[in-house]
Amino acid sequence: MLPSNLPIIKEMFGDRQYREFTFEVDALLAKDPSYTPKQGRKIFEGTARGERIVRLDDQYVISSFVPPVPSEAFKTFISAGTDENTLFKDLGYVRRLAPLTAHLCITPRCMYRCKHCGATIADKHAEPTTDQWKKVIAGLQEMGVAYIVFSGGEPLLRADMEEIIGSVDDRSTTLLFTNGKELSAERAFSLKQSGLFILAVSLDSADAEKHNAVRRHPEAFSHALEAIENASRAGLYTLVSSVVFRRDLNRENLHRLFALARCHGAHEVRIHQPIPRGKLAHAEEAREIFHTKEDTARLSRIQFAANRHRNGFPKVSSFSYTEGPHKFGCGAGILHSYITSTGDLWPCDFVPLSFGNVFTEGLKRPYERMMKAAGVPKRYCMAKHIAGQLEGRELPLGIEESTELCRRCQSKSYPRFFHDLQVS
Repeated sequence: MLPSNLPIIKEMFGDRQYREFTFEVDALLAKDPSYTPKQGRKIFEGTARGERIVRLDDQYVISSFVPPVPSEAFKTFISAGTDENTLFKDLGYVRRLAPLTAHLCITPRCMYRCKHCGATIADKHAEPTTDQWKKVIAGLQEMGVAYIVFSGGEPLLRADMEEIIGSVDDRSTTLLFTNGKELSAERAFSLKQSGLFILAVSLDSADAEKHNAVRRHPEAFSHALEAIENASRAGLYTLVSSVVFRRDLNRENLHRLFALARCHGAHEVRIHQPIPRGKLAHAEEAREIFHTKEDTARLSRIQFAANRHRNGFPKVSSFSYTEGPHKFGCGAGILHSYITSTGDLWPCDFVPLSFGNVFTEGLKRPYERMMKAAGVPKRYCMAKHIAGQLEGRELPLGIEESTELCRRCQSKSYPRFFHDLQVS
């Protein structure tokens, strides 16, 4: 546990609402004869590993990859096992009736053409109606999806985002990704009022020219900074989402980014690694873009150091650590899912393997196919692992090919978070 968390942990356990919540979670898990309070602490410790805990209003964000606590959404995450009498064991062995997260590509439209974008659907496709998305959301919540994420394209190009977000009840928490261009102060407040919890603004560098070049828009940097301020002032948990190319992956550049984000009101900076999909699938400067194992290890050290000390930086997280072998692993198709703007169900937005169409077939059968084929979380990024096998093929792959490819990628070993829960 990072020492910087000790004061807020003391605060959490002095918080009556949080203590009552822990008793409720303990009661859910205690139905499982394999559960003990000591093992319950492992859930907290595993979730907090590498993280700085942040308070927003009356909730605590331990990791932005899971719902905040206390919340009904976190209980949804815990309760999505196969049997209410084996919830702890189901959590440890990732036996689930629903993924933790569903990302919805609300619209394929976007005013930017970012270099690293994995979107593969042309703007000419019709986008789903408000009622279609609300029906999907209702189904996801009935299944037990605890985290509903809105992406695109650019979600804020839709005037009905508040109505769509407002259809999510407290069984799930919500996050919206935006490039920031359409986020006025009024829109940020409106999104907060609709029930949005996290707003993630794309900002890849503290250098305006670099960010604008990657986003291919001359004012992307200024729009992003204004959006961060607007989101923070509206009371949203404000996350800076940064895709950092290998050539810029060093302590100096990242510390400048962290300081800039904090200066404009961000609660967290999340570092994403570029994936060889979309416009980056055949990048000539691949050696300068994609992270190596050594880069990933260095990024983890920078993350831990930034979170270890109260140095004026926001909380720092990274996909490569959080979804790597030392924490949750890659949950594509098991803990994570993605629904395209045409309704196809994929394991991840960078894994174009279709398991059916939720608009024509409903949710149940496509999810069952995908989760069965995916197996358990992997100790490596599935998108990077299969990228070479998708070259020259028409995407997304159909159900049979997707099922076969997923089965060939199944893992037999669990990432650390789940392995620790399996050890009595």
